[in-house]
Amino acid sequence: MPNNASIFLPIRLGELAHRLDATVEGDPETFIHGIAPLAAAGAGDLSFITDARYAPAASSTRAAALLVGRDFALAAGCQAALLRCADPSLALARALSILRPTPRPAPGIHPAACVDASAEIGPGAYIGPYAVVGPHCRLGPDAVLHPHVVLYEGVTVGRNFLAHAHAVVREGTRIGDDVILQPGVVLGGDGFGFARQSDGRHAKIPQTGTVVIGDRVEIQANSCVDRATLGATVIGAGSKMDNLAQVAHNCQLGENVILCAQVGLAGSTNVGDGAVLAGQAGVAGHCTIGAGAIITAQSGTHGDLAAGGMYSGSPAFDHRQWLRSTAAFAKLGELHRTVRELAQAVRKLQGGC
Repeated sequence: MPNNASIFLPIRLGELAHRLDATVEGDPETFIHGIAPLAAAGAGDLSFITDARYAPAASSTRAAALLVGRDFALAAGCQAALLRCADPSLALARALSILRPTPRPAPGIHPAACVDASAEIGPGAYIGPYAVVGPHCRLGPDAVLHPHVVLYEGVTVGRNFLAHAHAVVREGTRIGDDVILQPGVVLGGDGFGFARQSDGRHAKIPQTGTVVIGDRVEIQANSCVDRATLGATVIGAGSKMDNLAQVAHNCQLGENVILCAQVGLAGSTNVGDGAVLAGQAGVAGHCTIGAGAIITAQSGTHGDLAAGGMYSGSPAFDHRQWLRSTAAFAKLGELHRTVRELAQAVRKLQGGC
């Protein structure tokens, strides 16, 4: 296993603080060579405290410096320098980008790539071995296509596109700037549309629409966004999809939506800006999920959910009511015995009368 020094770029603490908009308490000339959790950090490492519950552990860490909030109270015995910032979680993400930037291949087209003569390739782009760029595609500046990525005919991609191995983008799909596709993503596969015939067989409904992906979208491994039957399936700017998520034909996602792992949206679902669907949440077709709504893990709905609420259960309803309901559910056996005993007591009283 490589150590931190071999995979992180060293940087002086003062320079790192400047780039993170943080203030230094300690020696700004200290070199930072890596990032590690509190317990695993060693000399030269930057560590972090994003939750006050872990503050006592700062007294025993060997880290050279800690990313902490503005109001963090230093634990007795802590020898680490401090980088105080407004949001340690966000600063940690930026620090990782600075100390370990994403490797980028040199621009160029690998001899084993297949690029149609009619495709337009922007400056600074890299197309890896066995990648395919179909007819009339337009690839923006600084795009990266790793091995075995396939762009069908007429795909349009913005600047700084990054597609990892085996991502597939079907014909006519439109993708904005700064979009990331992790391995195995499929954009623009046929929507699940069939009509039952009189003989019981299913006739395929041609899926003639497209997919539109906004700027700064990231779609993680083996997730799928189906093309529309007519019109477009839309993923709004800044939205993120976790692994194995499914967005069916004609869905419309607003901006900054979060779909966690194994979320499934049936056809023509509308999801408002900033909504969060936790792992394995499911939404039936033609439903509207309001802006800012949160659907907790493994919940499902076949109806609309209002903006700003938190919902649990299947069918999903208000999260606080769901908590009370599940508490009562755990006592159903006891309640059943009580009711049975009361019924027996009432029968005895009736007999006496």
